[in-house]
Amino acid sequence: MFGWFGNGRICLGIPLGGNEDFAMFVYGPADGQEGDWETAAPAEAMRRILEPAESRLRKLGALAAPPVCIPVTDFPELEDWVHESGNMVLIGEAAHPLPPGAIQMCAMAVEDGAVLAKLFSHLRTEDQISSFLYAFEALRQGRCRAVQKKEFGDIFFMSFPPGPMQEGRDAALRAARDAGRNVLESGEDAEETPEWSEIKEVFGYDAEDEADNWWQEWGILRERAQGRDVMPAGDMQSVFGNVVVERQVGG
Repeated sequence: MFGWFGNGRICLGIPLGGNEDFAMFVYGPADGQEGDWETAAPAEAMRRILEPAESRLRKLGALAAPPVCIPVTDFPELEDWVHESGNMVLIGEAAHPLPPGAIQMCAMAVEDGAVLAKLFSHLRTEDQISSFLYAFEALRQGRCRAVQKKEFGDIFFMSFPPGPMQEGRDAALRAARDAGRNVLESGEDAEETPEWSEIKEVFGYDAEDEADNWWQEWGILRERAQGRDVMPAGDMQSVFGNVVVERQVGG
């Protein structure tokens, strides 16, 4: 990944598949453009944002296909992901939207699926469904809030307009460079940098382990309180075992 930032603007560039294609996420001041993922925006609008950039980045902008323009919106946090009926849950971007181009966007959806899969691997009776959905909510909300905070924080940090905050950021980065340290290396008076702490938190998370821990601490306890024997997942018969597919929609 390549990154440029300054003058209240950011560009993140990602080579695609080892080929000549190169994806760009460009962030800049709002200019009245509104759009969605399906509608192309004028290429000139993106090039105007890149006008203060270095020549190489302006050249990439000139070569780019018509972009899409998506507002960066920090949506209000949803307090509840599970419907009051206990039979429906929000997942992915519906539950924890991230800014367009967020590095962890796909990972969050995969983690949601992994937690649900682990929880529902223990499903034996229909009345477990709501407890598994509430467990999913409890397991995922804190993790997703932390990632949302990091993703929006990165954009905020890199897009400081000219001023004291931008000058302080640049001075700190220059000092680390002049001392021969990269952004992840701490100085002599600190154990680790905040950036390294964030990386450990984000990439050290194991969604399946979190679901397994919940089952061992709370799920088994609930099953025994209901008077049920708890068997290994491989010996269980799923409540979906007798489901018959009557109709399949789509490919």
